[in-house]
This record gives sequence, structure tokens and C-alpha cells, in this order.
Amino acid sequence: MASEQNQYLYEFGPFRLDAQKRLLLRDGEIVPLKPKAFDTLLVLVGNCGQVVEKDELMKRVWPNTAVEEGNLTFNISSLRKALGDDPRRHQYIVTIPGEGYQFVAGVRAMFDELVVHESTSITVEEEEEVGSESADTELLIAELTGKTLPEATRERTYGEDGSEKLSLNHQSTFSKQRSYLSARSLAVAGLIVVAAATGFGIYQLISQRTSRNKAAIPFSEINVSRHTTSGKIKHAAISPDGKYVAQVTVGTEGDSLWVSHVAAPSSVRIAGPAATEYVSVTFTPDGNSIYYLTLDRDKGHTALYRVPVLGGPSSMAAYDVGPVGFSPDGTQITFVRKQGDGSRLMVANPDGTNERTLATRRQPEFFRVDWNAPAWSPDAKMIACQVRLNDLRGQYETVVGLRIADGSQTPLTSKRWTYVGQPVWFRDGSGLLLTASESAAAPVQVWYISTENGEARRVTHDLNDYLDLSVTRDSGKLAAVQDHSVSNIWVAPEGETGQPRQIASEVGWIQEMAWTPDGRIVYRSNAGESSEIWVMNADGSNPKQLTADARVNHGLSVSADGRYIFFASDRAGQFNIWRADSDGNNLKQLTSGDGEFYPHSTPDGRWVVYQAGENEARLWKVPTEGGQPIQLTETRARGPAVSSDGKMIAYYYLDPEALRWRIGVVSSEGGPPLKRFDFPPTLTWRFVRWSPDRQSIAYASNPGGLSDIWVQPLNGDQPKRLTDLKAEQIIAFDWSSDGRSLAFIRNVETSDVVLISNAVLQ
Repeated sequence: MASEQNQYLYEFGPFRLDAQKRLLLRDGEIVPLKPKAFDTLLVLVGNCGQVVEKDELMKRVWPNTAVEEGNLTFNISSLRKALGDDPRRHQYIVTIPGEGYQFVAGVRAMFDELVVHESTSITVEEEEEVGSESADTELLIAELTGKTLPEATRERTYGEDGSEKLSLNHQSTFSKQRSYLSARSLAVAGLIVVAAATGFGIYQLISQRTSRNKAAIPFSEINVSRHTTSGKIKHAAISPDGKYVAQVTVGTEGDSLWVSHVAAPSSVRIAGPAATEYVSVTFTPDGNSIYYLTLDRDKGHTALYRVPVLGGPSSMAAYDVGPVGFSPDGTQITFVRKQGDGSRLMVANPDGTNERTLATRRQPEFFRVDWNAPAWSPDAKMIACQVRLNDLRGQYETVVGLRIADGSQTPLTSKRWTYVGQPVWFRDGSGLLLTASESAAAPVQVWYISTENGEARRVTHDLNDYLDLSVTRDSGKLAAVQDHSVSNIWVAPEGETGQPRQIASEVGWIQEMAWTPDGRIVYRSNAGESSEIWVMNADGSNPKQLTADARVNHGLSVSADGRYIFFASDRAGQFNIWRADSDGNNLKQLTSGDGEFYPHSTPDGRWVVYQAGENEARLWKVPTEGGQPIQLTETRARGPAVSSDGKMIAYYYLDPEALRWRIGVVSSEGGPPLKRFDFPPTLTWRFVRWSPDRQSIAYASNPGGLSDIWVQPLNGDQPKRLTDLKAEQIIAFDWSSDGRSLAFIRNVETSDVVLISNAVLQ
């Protein structure tokens, strides 16, 4: 904003806009406005009668910041509500279609008496015989109390010498006082008193306003403390009264559920260990019970259990549900269920009975699960749920509110994220907190959303990921799992799988890697602001970035002749299969569907096989040079891997009848599955590769809590362990084109419970 504009007082209708003190008053009463809404109003009022274009308005309200136009729309809407603007006949702010906005009310602009310009001479002229010190005192009291002077008006006048003066007409309630000081002494003393009082007054105003703003913005200042230190926490929740924390711990014998007291963090195990995954945990609203969700690694359906908060036998509450959010009175739960090409937001009793569908979304849009629960509002009228949406600008994630009465959906913010995790409500419904990331390379942070205007603001500002989120009943303290991951690339030369050597390391998840025909390794790196393709020698030397703005995710492959690199990217708005030259140049989009992942080049270099779809994925192939895609499978199939002779494709899938994850093999020409095998319950990460001899399908498994590569022979023999790596967690692997070297990615993850307190309330 221009400095001169920040020194004006504006009056229109019953309102007074104080630019310096950043206050909007209506008949002397403060009208609360968010900071950016105030900035928007100040620009419009300062340009009264003129059309302010949207782009110009956004530049002035959010200087040097790229924001969505929806933020401006929210501001205009909140301003109209604050001003009481008639939606049928706008008295203040008018929308000019295709251009911007115009402030149409009559405005009177004045300088504040406490502001002195270097180029302006300001004096006070009185119509009544009153001591100047009394007028100054009365004026100062009026400014500090925020009240207007009795029957006072301010207007700009000019002296005989052309200097600008400010005339003050008033009826003073102060008695007359005469001073026996000399005129010069009186002037000096008056200036000293006014200057000191003015400085103190401004300090008080700023301090009070800053204090009010901090108190009005939840978690604007935070204190973060570590509650656990094991580094093995997967999920956590804080009890409504803030006394207990429930946490899921990973161990060599499986997952287990523990409860600890916030004031004395010694833990007591109340469930497990079990050879299954505990994928979600939450307290009931009364704080007496804990619900946790389990999922066998080789199965597709979940089981919801209930256990008393201080321990006791666990009992199954429901089957085939997602992570649950409780209604405020604890009598209902809500969760998301994926089915076919759609996803449904469900409401049911806590035991899973009396299910009903509140709303349904179908591909390419869907309600998100990812082990985060929808959140019931405090007034029980709305459920906040994470969604993935598509528009002309592409795919993104956000949070919407669904009304219990009719299932109608309302966006709770215009903010676009790459990923949205767990939402939680404030007790008064004034806002939500959630976990989200702005890009594939950005960390998952805690965000605050105002339900008044949809404005989104980051609460945490670091490079860790924050998983799960829960809040106490008084909204004063949060619990989250703070996650720090490091991915390491290792290479084991031929015959030395028990003695691999680390060649690269990177904070975060790498996941995608592949060999080039000449024995180098290409991989995805999160260095910088986007996920890009890098290449290095097999010993880790000479790392080099190949692409810029490729936004690589969910798959990476190199053609057998080394000419091309294939990858999945959302750089066109949705995930599609792309191609780049071996030097990273000449990016070309090969597919244009919705949700296409995990490309794998055929040995003859003619085709790229890939997965199309998420819930109901199928295998397709597209010509390397571009052209019409061809569907290969009619049944579910994910993560394809083409054999080195190009005759078969291995994949994994969720069997809808057996409700378990399996390995499938199909001809490279497509058709029905040729072979099927079960995944073991000790599966680490769902992906498959062919063994170098093409006689087995390889995958990562972790019996005993440590990962190794196992193979399933095509002849149906029992699986056997191929390596002796004993890694923490293998999330990707591949053999070189000659089959002599094995490269794999180990992920070392450290995650603990942190407690985040609102420092302003402490």
C-alpha cells in the first residue's frame, strides 16, 4: 500500500476506516476484519468510483506473492458481509464482470490529526476560547479510546501563505484554563507533552492491536515439544481432555498400541504386538475408549477395534471401514469407502450398523482416504472431508464441507494443495487445522483454515513431514507425528548381495530409480522446488540433473536402447506418461487420460506399458513415439514390469473376490491372467520386478522386521529369499540390464509424537 494512503481516515455511510490503526468502525464500534480483507477494502475505498482490476487488486493486497483468485473472491464476500451490503443492490462494492471491482459509496477522506507530514504544516484553530492544551488532551483521549469527539468535524483548509491547515470545530467539555507561561514556553511544553503522550498512545494502540490479532489467529505462535523419542511411532492421537496420548509403535514382532500420560510420558501397551498394520487411531469424544484400525499387509479389508483407554480386552467394532471420525456426542462415525470407480462418504453407528451414504464422488474426482479420517464439526451439522478435484487448471486436493442434512458440499477454502491429510475442527467452528503439502517436493505441514473467509495459513514452517493430527477439546493443544525420512541408494555387485555399498543419500522419499543400458542409474530427486530426474554412475560419482520442471512421480523407466526416459508426471494438470531424451531434453506427453502411472518400456523399444486408473486400475500400452493407447487387461492390475524378453508382464492387484493382494502375470499382448500368486503377510512395499533369469517374480518382504528381496518361482514353488541385506525398509529395487548388479533404495524413517501448543493462550 502507498504510505500516504496508510495515513488517511475514510468515512462512508455509518463507517469509518482508519488506515493507520487498521480499524473499521461502524458507529464507533469495531467491525472485525481479517488482515487481507482489510487491505482489500483499503485499496477499493482509496480508489472510490474507479474500477480496480482483479490482477491489480491481487498485486496490491498480496505483493510479491502468487495466490489464487479464489482468495480475492473470499475477501470480497467477507467484506460485503461485514458491511451489510444488500446482495440484490450493492451499496458499497460492485462486481464489474470481466474486469474487477468498484467501490460506489460516497467517501470522505481526511488526514489523521496525529500524523504529521514533513511537507505539511498542521495547526489547530478553535472557535471557542479554550486552551490549546485542553484541545490537544481531548483529541488525544479521543484517539486513544477510539471514540469520536462530541459533535466534532474535521476539514482541510489553507492559510494565507498557502500552507495546509487542519481545522477542528468542537464543543469542549473541558473547563477553560489559562497559563502564565510565556507563549514560547507554552508551545515547547505543549509539544513535549503531546509528543510523549502521542508516542505512548501509539505504542499502546499497536500493542493492543498486535495482542488482539495474535489472540484472534489460532496457533499464530506455537510451542513444540517432543512427547516420544523412540523414532518408531506411526500414528498417534491426543485425548479430548489433553491428558493422554495413544500411539502406534512399530516393532520386530509387529505393530502395537500404547498409551502414555502427557505429564509423565511413560507408556503402557494396551494392544498388540500383532503381525498386522495399525493404520489409524482415535479417541472417543468422552475420552473413555480408543478405536484403532488394522489392515493385514496382504489383505484388502480393514477391521476396527475398540479398547478401554487404560487397557483391557479389545473388541471388534466394525469391518471394512476407513479411519473414523466421531460425531460430537459419540453416537455416530463417518468414514470414506472406496468402491469401484467411486468413493463414498459414509455415516454409521460406532459398531458399523445403520450405514448410509452421505455423498458419492466418481473418478476423476474422489474423497481421499490415505489413513486420514473425515472430521465432524462441533455443531454436528457438517463433516469436513479431503477431496481430490479436477478443473481446467488440472488436478489438486483440498477440503470440502458436507452438510449432514442433505449431503450438499461447500469448499472450505480456495487453496490448492498436492496432498491433504487429516483435518480437525476448532471447538467454536471458527476454523480447521489440517496437514497438507503444496507440491510433490514440499514437506507435509500443519495449516490453518478460517471458516469465515477460507484463508489458509501455515502453522509449521520446517522441512519435516507432519502425519496424523488431533486436537484437545479446548483447541489449545495438538498432537501430530513428526516424520523425518532419509532414502539411500545402494548397489550390490554380482554375487555380493550380502555386501552392498551405499552410493547416494537424500532426505525424503526417492522411490523411483532405473538402470540405463550403459550401467548408470537414473533416479528421482526432490532437491529444489520440483521432483526431477537425475543420473549418476554406478559408484555414485558424477551426479547430474537432467530435467527441469518435469515433476516426476509414480514411475521411472529407461528404454532398452538408452534413447528415452519415461516417467509419470502431473505437469499437464493430471498424471500422465511422459517421455524425455536421455539428456533430459525434449519432454513429450504420450498419454492424456486421467491417472496414468508406472511406465515400463518393452525391450524392443516400441511400447511403454503403464497403469491407468487408481481404484480400478488396468494395464495399457502406448507407442514409444506417441499414438493411440491400447488396453491390455480387463481385470485389476497395478505397477507393471515387463520381462527382459518382452513376452510377459508381471503386476500386482487386489483380488475383489478373495479380498487379498496378489501377483499376476499376463502376456505382453494382453488377455486374461496366465498365473496368480499370493503376496505374503510380511510384505514391505507393493511392487514387483522380474528376476534376471525371468523364472521368478521378485518383491520386498520383511519377516522379522528387516527387509530382503524374495522371489516367487513361476512354477509355483514356495517363495524363497534371494538376498541377505537385512535393510530397514526396501522401497524400490532393480537389476542392471545385464543382470549382474542390483540397485535398491533403503528408507530410514524416524517418527515421533510432538505436541504443539498455542503459545498465545499460555
